[in-house]
Amino acid sequence: MRDDDSYDPDHERVQEDAVDRRRARTETVEDALGHVGGLLEEAKYPVTAEELSVEYGDEVLDLPNETESLGSVFDRLVDERFESADEAREAVYHELTGRADGPAEYNEQRPVDPLDDDEA
Repeated sequence: MRDDDSYDPDHERVQEDAVDRRRARTETVEDALGHVGGLLEEAKYPVTAEELSVEYGDEVLDLPNETESLGSVFDRLVDERFESADEAREAVYHELTGRADGPAEYNEQRPVDPLDDDEA
């Protein structure tokens, strides 16, 4: 930031930078979840978030500006029960990135089919 009092940031640029950072975080999370998806395929379903937290508590996710254990992500998903690896993976994804708030957060390179509640 400048020292003079006349500094007036370009609000459009600030907004664009925020959207770019959000997209970059989402892409990083998606990369980290590639490995996690394989781990979650090994679990026996249905399973609770607590059980997954115990099983994968030491798995580290490298995220922008932080690392977090997969166990801590599942710890925040209290009372959740997953019927499939896809359902567990999506819960982790949404916990780390937040749900998409609209077209600005949609990532065309990440096709996600809706989960079918009838599968199990």
